[in-house]
Amino acid sequence: MKATNVKRILVPTDFSETGSLAFDHAVFMARLFKAELHLVHVIEVIDATYSIYNPAIPVIDLSVIESDCKQRLEGMKADLKKKHSTTAHTYVVHGRPEQAVLDLVESKNIDIVVMGTHGASGFDEYFIGSNAYRVVTTCPCPVITVQKHAKKLGFTDIVLPIDDSRHTRDKVGAVLGLGKKFGSRIHILALLEEATKEEKNKMETRLAPVKKAIEKAGLSWTEKVMKSDSVAVSSLNYAKKIKADLIAIMTDHESKLTGMFMGPFAKQIVNHSRIPVLSVKPEEGSFEGVAYGEQNLYN
Repeated sequence: MKATNVKRILVPTDFSETGSLAFDHAVFMARLFKAELHLVHVIEVIDATYSIYNPAIPVIDLSVIESDCKQRLEGMKADLKKKHSTTAHTYVVHGRPEQAVLDLVESKNIDIVVMGTHGASGFDEYFIGSNAYRVVTTCPCPVITVQKHAKKLGFTDIVLPIDDSRHTRDKVGAVLGLGKKFGSRIHILALLEEATKEEKNKMETRLAPVKKAIEKAGLSWTEKVMKSDSVAVSSLNYAKKIKADLIAIMTDHESKLTGMFMGPFAKQIVNHSRIPVLSVKPEEGSFEGVAYGEQNLYN
């Protein structure tokens, strides 16, 4: 996502509390970027198995459900027009939610997805909120996930964790894209596995182009360097301490073929963050942004 190139925003909604909150965030963003809003509700139908041991389940009249969903979306669209003098494109589609979102992202050239998630805890730690989870892990464009606590609109303080992982700097372009419009302060959180002089020097080399890019974007920044045993815990605690309103992470796929697993740190942050999380998919072939050239990535 280029720094000022958010033209189309997709909002998948299930009409829940978190879905409505994600919609509010997306509307705020759309007005700021003068971007198009696209709203979608996905009707997911689970195939039933039929046999002499399993009597046929009565066929659900999907037209009734579809009609109700269209009315709800049209209601949101009308409310949007009345309150903000703007409009939106609406879609009711059938299928798997993550695939429907991906299809719209590709066919409508979506720049960013904003959606609600219910998070997870305990046994569900590695199963984010299935639909949000699958979208975050497979979507080619950035995704902002919003939980019910995130009622403040806009991102004035963004936490940008930088560690020693391969794609850690790939998210900087997306952060600056939002930061320039929101007038955000970028809080660089440099996380060291070992607090040795050698590791600190390596981190400083890694941070130099990031700081330069932030300054070039005309944004202010702070820097915190610390040893950390957990990227997730350190990022969440730091965000809480400085009262940030957005955390940026990489999805760090563990499975490129299926897209079914996020890196454990990314899972924990999306699961437990009380503030919105910006998830960015690693750029194909990049190595800490170098493959694209720092200037292009951070424009």
